[in-house]
Amino acid sequence: MSCSMTMQRRRDGPTAAPCRSPSRHQSPMAPSNKRMSSRWLIMVGVAVLILSDCSTLDPVVRRRMEQASAILAGSDQRFAPTVYRLLERGVDSAFLWAAFHHPNTTFLPQMLRINVVGFLRRVDYSPNWSDASITACRAFMDSTRELLQKAERTYGVPAEIITAILWVETKFGKFTGTHHVWSVYASLATADEPDNIAANQQTYRDTIADPQRRAYLDSLVEVRSRRKAAWALSQLETLARLAKDSSFDVLSLTGSWAGAFGLPQFIPSSYTQWARDGNGDGRVDLFDPADAIASVANYLRANGWSERREQQEAALFHYNNSRDYVECIFAVAERLAQR
Repeated sequence: MSCSMTMQRRRDGPTAAPCRSPSRHQSPMAPSNKRMSSRWLIMVGVAVLILSDCSTLDPVVRRRMEQASAILAGSDQRFAPTVYRLLERGVDSAFLWAAFHHPNTTFLPQMLRINVVGFLRRVDYSPNWSDASITACRAFMDSTRELLQKAERTYGVPAEIITAILWVETKFGKFTGTHHVWSVYASLATADEPDNIAANQQTYRDTIADPQRRAYLDSLVEVRSRRKAAWALSQLETLARLAKDSSFDVLSLTGSWAGAFGLPQFIPSSYTQWARDGNGDGRVDLFDPADAIASVANYLRANGWSERREQQEAALFHYNNSRDYVECIFAVAERLAQR
Protein backbone atom coordinates (compact mmCIF):
# COMPACT_ATOMS: atom_id res chain seq x y z
CA MET A 1 0.00 0.00 0.00
CA SER A 2 1.41 3.37 -0.98
CA CYS A 3 1.98 5.50 2.06
CA SER A 4 1.77 8.71 0.08
CA MET A 5 -1.66 7.79 -1.24
CA THR A 6 -3.17 7.05 2.14
CA MET A 7 -1.75 9.64 4.49
CA GLN A 8 -3.12 12.98 3.37
CA ARG A 9 -3.61 14.98 6.52
CA ARG A 10 -7.07 16.22 7.46
CA ARG A 11 -7.57 19.96 7.32
CA ASP A 12 -10.41 20.30 9.78
CA GLY A 13 -9.04 21.81 12.98
CA PRO A 14 -7.91 19.75 15.95
CA THR A 15 -9.97 19.50 19.08
CA ALA A 16 -8.99 19.09 22.69
CA ALA A 17 -7.45 15.72 23.37
CA PRO A 18 -9.22 13.66 26.01
CA CYS A 19 -7.07 11.59 28.31
CA ARG A 20 -6.10 8.18 26.96
CA SER A 21 -8.00 5.49 28.46
CA PRO A 22 -8.59 3.69 27.08
CA SER A 23 -10.60 5.70 24.79
CA ARG A 24 -8.49 3.54 22.74
CA HIS A 25 -10.61 0.88 24.27
CA GLN A 26 -14.16 2.00 24.39
CA SER A 27 -15.43 3.06 27.79
CA PRO A 28 -18.13 0.90 29.37
CA MET A 29 -21.45 2.34 30.43
CA ALA A 30 -21.95 3.56 33.97
CA PRO A 31 -22.59 0.75 36.46
CA SER A 32 -26.11 -0.13 37.51
CA ASN A 33 -27.72 1.14 40.72
CA LYS A 34 -27.37 -2.35 42.16
CA ARG A 35 -23.63 -2.29 41.58
CA MET A 36 -23.37 1.27 42.80
CA SER A 37 -25.00 0.27 46.09
CA SER A 38 -22.03 -1.94 46.90
CA ARG A 39 -19.91 1.10 47.72
CA TRP A 40 -22.21 1.96 50.60
CA LEU A 41 -22.26 -1.63 51.78
CA ILE A 42 -18.52 -1.83 51.99
CA MET A 43 -18.12 1.51 53.74
CA VAL A 44 -20.60 0.71 56.51
CA GLY A 45 -20.70 -3.05 56.31
CA VAL A 46 -17.37 -3.71 57.97
CA ALA A 47 -18.41 -1.59 60.92
CA VAL A 48 -21.70 -3.48 61.11
CA LEU A 49 -19.82 -6.76 61.07
CA ILE A 50 -17.71 -5.65 64.00
CA LEU A 51 -20.52 -4.19 66.07
CA SER A 52 -23.23 -6.82 65.54
CA ASP A 53 -23.76 -10.43 64.61
CA CYS A 54 -25.03 -9.31 61.17
CA SER A 55 -27.95 -11.70 61.44
CA THR A 56 -30.11 -9.44 59.29
CA LEU A 57 -27.63 -9.19 56.40
CA ASP A 58 -27.92 -11.31 53.29
CA PRO A 59 -25.52 -14.26 53.77
CA VAL A 60 -23.81 -13.67 50.43
CA VAL A 61 -23.26 -10.00 51.18
CA ARG A 62 -22.02 -10.82 54.67
CA ARG A 63 -19.57 -13.39 53.33
CA ARG A 64 -18.18 -10.96 50.75
CA MET A 65 -17.71 -8.26 53.36
CA GLU A 66 -15.94 -10.72 55.63
CA GLN A 67 -13.67 -11.72 52.73
CA ALA A 68 -12.98 -8.08 51.86
CA SER A 69 -12.14 -7.29 55.48
CA ALA A 70 -9.76 -10.27 55.67
CA ILE A 71 -8.08 -9.40 52.36
CA LEU A 72 -7.40 -5.82 53.41
CA ALA A 73 -6.29 -6.59 56.96
CA GLY A 74 -3.12 -4.56 57.43
CA SER A 75 -3.50 -2.93 54.01
CA ASP A 76 -4.87 0.39 52.74
CA GLN A 77 -8.59 0.57 53.52
CA ARG A 78 -9.17 3.00 50.65
CA PHE A 79 -9.13 -0.07 48.41
CA ALA A 80 -12.23 -1.47 50.18
CA PRO A 81 -14.74 -0.61 47.41
CA THR A 82 -12.43 -2.14 44.80
CA VAL A 83 -11.97 -5.39 46.73
CA TYR A 84 -15.68 -5.79 47.37
CA ARG A 85 -16.58 -5.27 43.72
CA LEU A 86 -13.91 -7.66 42.49
CA LEU A 87 -15.20 -10.33 44.88
CA GLU A 88 -18.67 -9.55 43.55
CA ARG A 89 -17.36 -10.28 40.05
CA GLY A 90 -15.90 -13.60 41.11
CA VAL A 91 -12.19 -12.76 41.24
CA ASP A 92 -10.27 -15.29 43.34
CA SER A 93 -9.83 -14.11 46.94
CA ALA A 94 -6.35 -15.66 47.26
CA PHE A 95 -5.17 -13.69 44.23
CA LEU A 96 -6.72 -10.52 45.65
CA TRP A 97 -4.89 -11.01 48.94
CA ALA A 98 -1.60 -11.39 47.04
CA ALA A 99 -2.38 -8.36 44.87
CA PHE A 100 -3.29 -6.00 47.69
CA HIS A 101 -0.37 -7.12 49.85
CA HIS A 102 2.14 -6.89 46.99
CA PRO A 103 5.02 -4.59 47.98
CA ASN A 104 4.37 -2.34 44.97
CA THR A 105 0.65 -1.92 45.57
CA THR A 106 -0.19 1.54 46.84
CA PHE A 107 -3.20 3.82 46.60
CA LEU A 108 -2.58 6.51 43.96
CA PRO A 109 -4.99 9.43 44.44
CA GLN A 110 -3.34 11.35 41.62
CA MET A 111 -4.55 8.68 39.17
CA LEU A 112 -8.13 9.61 40.04
CA ARG A 113 -7.47 13.21 39.04
CA ILE A 114 -5.48 12.53 35.87
CA ASN A 115 -7.84 9.90 34.47
CA VAL A 116 -11.09 11.68 35.33
CA VAL A 117 -10.39 15.39 34.79
CA GLY A 118 -7.21 15.21 32.69
CA PHE A 119 -9.29 15.79 29.56
CA LEU A 120 -9.54 19.47 30.56
CA ARG A 121 -5.88 19.98 29.68
CA ARG A 122 -4.87 19.82 26.03
CA VAL A 123 -1.86 17.78 24.93
CA ASP A 124 0.72 19.37 22.62
CA TYR A 125 1.83 16.72 20.13
CA SER A 126 3.80 19.03 17.83
CA PRO A 127 7.30 18.08 19.11
CA ASN A 128 6.70 14.59 17.72
CA TRP A 129 7.25 15.69 14.11
CA SER A 130 10.25 17.96 14.68
CA ASP A 131 13.40 17.34 12.63
CA ALA A 132 15.06 15.60 15.57
CA SER A 133 12.03 13.36 16.05
CA ILE A 134 11.93 12.37 12.40
CA THR A 135 15.65 11.57 12.50
CA ALA A 136 15.07 9.26 15.47
CA CYS A 137 12.14 7.61 13.70
CA ARG A 138 14.17 6.94 10.57
CA ALA A 139 16.95 5.39 12.64
CA PHE A 140 14.37 3.07 14.23
CA MET A 141 12.99 2.14 10.82
CA ASP A 142 16.48 1.32 9.57
CA SER A 143 17.21 -0.90 12.58
CA THR A 144 13.88 -2.77 12.40
CA ARG A 145 13.36 -2.77 8.64
CA GLU A 146 12.69 -6.50 8.30
CA LEU A 147 10.21 -6.53 11.19
CA LEU A 148 8.34 -3.53 9.79
CA GLN A 149 8.25 -4.99 6.29
CA LYS A 150 6.92 -8.28 7.64
CA ALA A 151 4.19 -6.48 9.58
CA GLU A 152 3.26 -4.41 6.54
CA ARG A 153 2.95 -7.54 4.40
CA THR A 154 1.00 -9.46 7.03
CA TYR A 155 -1.39 -6.78 8.26
CA GLY A 156 -1.45 -4.16 5.51
CA VAL A 157 -0.43 -1.30 7.80
CA PRO A 158 2.37 0.99 6.53
CA ALA A 159 5.69 0.87 8.35
CA GLU A 160 5.53 4.65 8.75
CA ILE A 161 2.26 4.44 10.71
CA ILE A 162 3.58 1.71 13.01
CA THR A 163 6.76 3.70 13.60
CA ALA A 164 4.82 6.89 14.30
CA ILE A 165 2.69 5.19 16.95
CA LEU A 166 5.65 3.63 18.74
CA TRP A 167 7.44 6.98 18.69
CA VAL A 168 4.52 9.02 20.00
CA GLU A 169 3.61 6.45 22.63
CA THR A 170 6.97 5.73 24.27
CA LYS A 171 9.81 6.99 22.07
CA PHE A 172 10.46 3.36 21.07
CA GLY A 173 10.46 2.15 24.65
CA LYS A 174 12.45 4.92 26.31
CA PHE A 175 9.44 6.07 28.34
CA THR A 176 7.07 3.19 29.03
CA GLY A 177 5.85 4.49 32.39
CA THR A 178 6.80 3.85 36.00
CA HIS A 179 3.37 3.53 37.61
CA HIS A 180 2.39 0.19 39.14
CA VAL A 181 -0.36 -0.93 36.77
CA TRP A 182 -2.39 -2.87 39.36
CA SER A 183 -2.31 0.16 41.68
CA VAL A 184 -3.43 2.50 38.90
CA TYR A 185 -6.58 0.49 38.22
CA ALA A 186 -7.25 -0.45 41.86
CA SER A 187 -7.16 3.25 42.75
CA LEU A 188 -9.16 4.38 39.71
CA ALA A 189 -11.87 1.82 40.52
CA THR A 190 -12.82 4.07 43.45
CA ALA A 191 -13.37 7.11 41.21
CA ASP A 192 -17.13 6.95 41.70
CA GLU A 193 -16.93 7.17 45.49
CA PRO A 194 -18.71 10.41 46.53
CA ASP A 195 -15.64 11.91 48.21
CA ASN A 196 -13.51 11.23 45.14
CA ILE A 197 -16.08 12.73 42.77
CA ALA A 198 -16.24 15.85 44.95
CA ALA A 199 -12.44 16.14 45.07
CA ASN A 200 -12.20 15.98 41.27
CA GLN A 201 -14.94 18.55 40.86
CA GLN A 202 -13.09 20.89 43.20
CA THR A 203 -10.01 20.92 40.94
CA TYR A 204 -11.63 23.33 38.48
CA ARG A 205 -14.36 25.12 40.46
CA ASP A 206 -12.14 27.95 41.69
CA THR A 207 -11.04 28.79 38.14
CA ILE A 208 -14.45 28.73 36.42
CA ALA A 209 -16.71 31.68 37.21
CA ASP A 210 -19.66 30.73 35.00
CA PRO A 211 -22.10 28.71 37.16
CA GLN A 212 -23.62 27.01 34.12
CA ARG A 213 -20.19 25.89 32.95
CA ARG A 214 -19.40 24.58 36.44
CA ALA A 215 -22.70 22.70 36.59
CA TYR A 216 -22.03 21.17 33.17
CA LEU A 217 -18.54 20.05 34.20
CA ASP A 218 -19.82 18.71 37.51
CA SER A 219 -22.31 16.53 35.67
CA LEU A 220 -19.71 15.43 33.13
CA VAL A 221 -17.18 14.54 35.82
CA GLU A 222 -19.76 12.49 37.70
CA VAL A 223 -20.54 10.48 34.55
CA ARG A 224 -16.84 10.07 33.72
CA SER A 225 -16.12 8.97 37.29
CA ARG A 226 -18.63 6.15 37.07
CA ARG A 227 -17.45 5.05 33.66
CA LYS A 228 -13.79 5.17 34.62
CA ALA A 229 -14.45 3.17 37.80
CA ALA A 230 -16.30 0.47 35.86
CA TRP A 231 -13.59 0.45 33.19
CA ALA A 232 -10.84 0.12 35.80
CA LEU A 233 -12.63 -2.84 37.38
CA SER A 234 -12.79 -4.57 33.99
CA GLN A 235 -9.03 -4.08 33.56
CA LEU A 236 -8.39 -5.52 37.03
CA GLU A 237 -10.46 -8.56 36.08
CA THR A 238 -8.36 -8.95 32.95
CA LEU A 239 -5.14 -8.72 34.96
CA ALA A 240 -6.44 -11.39 37.33
CA ARG A 241 -7.08 -13.70 34.37
CA LEU A 242 -3.68 -12.91 32.86
CA ALA A 243 -2.05 -13.81 36.16
CA LYS A 244 -3.21 -17.39 35.63
CA ASP A 245 -1.98 -17.95 32.10
CA SER A 246 0.43 -15.25 30.95
CA SER A 247 4.20 -15.48 30.88
CA PHE A 248 4.83 -12.29 32.85
CA ASP A 249 4.21 -11.18 36.41
CA VAL A 250 1.18 -8.89 36.19
CA LEU A 251 1.69 -7.62 39.74
CA SER A 252 5.15 -6.28 38.88
CA LEU A 253 3.96 -4.62 35.67
CA THR A 254 4.60 -0.88 35.31
CA GLY A 255 3.14 1.53 32.81
CA SER A 256 1.43 4.86 32.27
CA TRP A 257 -1.07 6.78 34.36
CA ALA A 258 -3.76 5.07 32.27
CA GLY A 259 -2.40 1.61 33.09
CA ALA A 260 -1.02 1.12 29.57
CA PHE A 261 2.27 -0.74 29.19
CA GLY A 262 4.98 -1.75 26.75
CA LEU A 263 6.27 0.07 23.67
CA PRO A 264 2.78 0.43 22.14
CA GLN A 265 1.05 1.23 25.46
CA PHE A 266 -1.66 -1.43 25.40
CA ILE A 267 -4.04 -1.73 28.32
CA PRO A 268 -4.68 -5.26 29.66
CA SER A 269 -7.84 -5.89 27.65
CA SER A 270 -6.09 -4.79 24.44
CA TYR A 271 -3.19 -7.08 25.24
CA THR A 272 -5.51 -10.09 25.48
CA GLN A 273 -7.30 -9.22 22.22
CA TRP A 274 -4.66 -7.85 19.87
CA ALA A 275 -1.11 -8.43 21.12
CA ARG A 276 0.88 -10.76 18.86
CA ASP A 277 4.12 -12.74 18.93
CA GLY A 278 6.25 -11.01 16.32
CA ASN A 279 9.47 -13.00 16.66
CA GLY A 280 8.10 -16.53 17.01
CA ASP A 281 9.51 -17.23 20.47
CA GLY A 282 6.13 -18.36 21.81
CA ARG A 283 5.73 -15.33 24.08
CA VAL A 284 4.07 -11.96 23.64
CA ASP A 285 6.25 -9.29 25.21
CA LEU A 286 5.19 -5.74 24.41
CA PHE A 287 8.53 -4.47 25.69
CA ASP A 288 10.16 -6.31 22.76
CA PRO A 289 10.21 -4.33 19.46
CA ALA A 290 9.32 -7.37 17.35
CA ASP A 291 6.18 -8.12 19.34
CA ALA A 292 5.31 -4.44 19.68
CA ILE A 293 5.48 -3.88 15.91
CA ALA A 294 3.32 -6.92 15.13
CA SER A 295 0.84 -5.99 17.85
CA VAL A 296 0.34 -2.41 16.66
CA ALA A 297 -0.22 -3.60 13.10
CA ASN A 298 -2.65 -6.29 14.22
CA TYR A 299 -4.52 -3.81 16.44
CA LEU A 300 -5.08 -1.40 13.58
CA ARG A 301 -6.10 -4.06 11.08
CA ALA A 302 -8.51 -5.65 13.59
CA ASN A 303 -10.09 -2.24 14.14
CA GLY A 304 -10.73 -1.47 10.50
CA TRP A 305 -7.50 -0.22 8.90
CA SER A 306 -7.78 -0.27 5.11
CA GLU A 307 -6.73 1.83 2.13
CA ARG A 308 -9.60 4.24 2.77
CA ARG A 309 -8.66 7.34 4.73
CA GLU A 310 -11.82 7.32 6.83
CA GLN A 311 -11.18 3.73 7.91
CA GLN A 312 -7.60 4.58 8.80
CA GLU A 313 -8.82 7.44 10.96
CA ALA A 314 -11.39 5.22 12.65
CA ALA A 315 -8.72 2.65 13.51
CA LEU A 316 -6.44 5.32 14.97
CA PHE A 317 -9.31 6.84 16.95
CA HIS A 318 -9.91 3.41 18.43
CA TYR A 319 -6.26 3.38 19.48
CA ASN A 320 -6.55 6.84 21.04
CA ASN A 321 -9.80 8.80 20.94
CA SER A 322 -8.18 12.16 20.29
CA ARG A 323 -8.26 14.25 17.12
CA ASP A 324 -4.89 15.78 18.00
CA TYR A 325 -3.37 12.31 18.44
CA VAL A 326 -4.71 11.04 15.11
CA GLU A 327 -3.47 14.14 13.29
CA CYS A 328 -0.07 13.69 14.93
CA ILE A 329 0.29 10.09 13.76
CA PHE A 330 -0.49 11.08 10.18
CA ALA A 331 1.87 14.07 10.37
CA VAL A 332 4.80 11.92 11.55
CA ALA A 333 4.04 9.20 8.99
CA GLU A 334 3.83 11.71 6.14
CA ARG A 335 7.25 13.12 6.97
CA LEU A 336 8.72 9.62 7.19
CA ALA A 337 7.30 8.80 3.76
CA GLN A 338 9.15 11.78 2.21
CA ARG A 339 12.57 10.12 2.20
